[in-house]
Amino acid sequence: MKGLGSGYLGLGLVFVMTIVLGLGLVWVNIERVDLAYELKTLERELQEKRDQHSKLQVERQYLLAPPTLRARAEGAGLRPPHRDQIRTLQE
Repeated sequence: MKGLGSGYLGLGLVFVMTIVLGLGLVWVNIERVDLAYELKTLERELQEKRDQHSKLQVERQYLLAPPTLRARAEGAGLRPPHRDQIRTLQE
């Protein structure tokens, strides 16, 4: 009788360990999928930031171009200085 009881106990332990390991495996797979989604989101965000950076670089170059600066200065009422408005420093 004693051997039969320990056999059921061992079988029960194996069953419980199998359930625990199975649940652990499922949890690891869920975490892996979550990390894959998060990685994909971060990669997409990085690409959007790179695209935005490129667009801002193009806009910066456009705004700093001499024709654009000249047009904006004329729009603000700025003109080239007259000769009498220019002063030079003597050493």
